[in-house]
Amino acid sequence: MKEQKNMDSLGRAALVLGSAGTLLASYIIMGFFVARWLRDRLAGPDYWLAIGTIAGMVLGIVNVVLLVKKFLGEQNG
Repeated sequence: MKEQKNMDSLGRAALVLGSAGTLLASYIIMGFFVARWLRDRLAGPDYWLAIGTIAGMVLGIVNVVLLVKKFLGEQNG
C-alpha cells in the first residue's frame, strides 16, 4: 500500500512541475500581448513590450513560487 502512495506522489509532483512551466510561459505571453495592446492603444514607445514581458515573467515566477510552496506544504502535512 505504501508503494502506491509513493507512485501517486511522484505523479502529482510531475504534474505540479509541468503546470509550473506552463503557468510561467502563459504569464510571459500574456504580459507581452497586454503590453503590445497598450502600446498600440496609447501610441507608447517600443520598450513597453520589454516592460510588459518582464512584468509577466515576474508575476509568473511569483505564482510558481506560491504553487510550489503550497505543494511542498501538502507533502509535509
